[in-house]
Amino acid sequence: MKIVLSVVLAVLIVGCSNEKGSQKSAQEVQAPQSVKETVSSVKETAPSKPVAVEVNTTAADITKKTETTVAKAKKTTVAQVKEAMKVDGAKLFTACSSCHGTHAEKKALGKSQIIKGWSEAKIITALKGYKDGTYGRAMKAVMKGQAAKLSDADIKALAEYISQL
Repeated sequence: MKIVLSVVLAVLIVGCSNEKGSQKSAQEVQAPQSVKETVSSVKETAPSKPVAVEVNTTAADITKKTETTVAKAKKTTVAQVKEAMKVDGAKLFTACSSCHGTHAEKKALGKSQIIKGWSEAKIITALKGYKDGTYGRAMKAVMKGQAAKLSDADIKALAEYISQL
């Protein structure tokens, strides 16, 4: 008798929970018409067998293309930097020409040597000497102030330019 009572009670409890409508079965749920149409069109157009896609690009190809692109970019960048950093000796010499003459043909303020015809090495030595105070006689003080403004690249560019005058 206890068993029968337990079964009846279980049926009542289970039956009551379904009647409340808290959960609907999968058959009771209705999808909107647009979803049904989309699903049916996908089923019709989908291939029945798996499709194999062939890829011809390998990791080595991708690596090679990447390296080539990077190398080109690097060359361009290095060339642009070198061009931007290139010092124009002629432009720098305009400051010197007021004392030395436009073609380096004068004694600066009538006291220095004519620098036209000097070698590049001699000009570099003189300018670096003026800069650190180890070179020059009568014009040492004037030239120290001028040479102090010059970088090593400026000195090289000036020496190249003046040696070709």
